[in-house]
Amino acid sequence: MDDKNTKKALPWMRILLVASLAANLLIVGVVAGAMWSGGPKTVKRDPGGRGIVAGPYGRAFSKEDRAEIRRSFEERKPWFDETRRKMRGFGQEIATAVRVEPFDGDAIRAILVRQREIQNALQDEGQNLMLERVEAMTPEQRAAFADRLEKALRGGKR
Repeated sequence: MDDKNTKKALPWMRILLVASLAANLLIVGVVAGAMWSGGPKTVKRDPGGRGIVAGPYGRAFSKEDRAEIRRSFEERKPWFDETRRKMRGFGQEIATAVRVEPFDGDAIRAILVRQREIQNALQDEGQNLMLERVEAMTPEQRAAFADRLEKALRGGKR
């Protein structure tokens, strides 16, 4: 190999070497980070509907309560699906409105107001699902729910 070919090959070889080193360091970093954080965590999916009423309220409901909330949600699913479809459309509306010249902030504001109305409707319906379940509980079940809620609000500490 003559000097000209060697000089042309060296920059590409250096780039390839640096890229390979970066990839190896990335892999080592991911593995070390996983080990340092205690290893991979498994996420259990709760088919009883924990995701419908989220946060401490969702954690405070019993498995049976979450199943009932899921059943109520399924009855209203077409409405939820349509409402979520509307929510996805707002992003594209904003992107389109931002490109319009001359810029019209009021048009974007109107889209954001409509988006907030839909978000509020979704939140209201979720709260209705939760309230319906609490209303159906016996006094003993409500007391147990309140105890679990207080525990969830403390972060699960005993």
